[in-house]
Amino acid sequence: LVTVALRKALEARDRGCAFPGCGRPVSWTDAHHCVPWAQGGETAVDNCVLLCRMHHTVVHHTGWEVFIGHDRHPWFRPPADTSRPVGSREPIRSNARRTMTTAPTAAA
Repeated sequence: LVTVALRKALEARDRGCAFPGCGRPVSWTDAHHCVPWAQGGETAVDNCVLLCRMHHTVVHHTGWEVFIGHDRHPWFRPPADTSRPVGSREPIRSNARRTMTTAPTAAA
């Protein structure tokens, strides 16, 4: 379970559902472990992300990967698609990173 303090930290960082393109508010979200708790993943800011119920289900059942990047923000990798080239699994920023550049060092 996520503590109240951890939930507040996730809310400040993610500002709602972090899934790319989603605008659902914080009140609609669940905390998701990037590395599952059952597999040794910590219940910590650097292993959790806020996802709305729909995107939480999508991540669990369709092959999307979520990880915390070098910038300490959530990043998403789409499921493998055999009809697209190998490079099609490029990581996508979280919805909260509202910048106009793809530079990894860009400000949030």
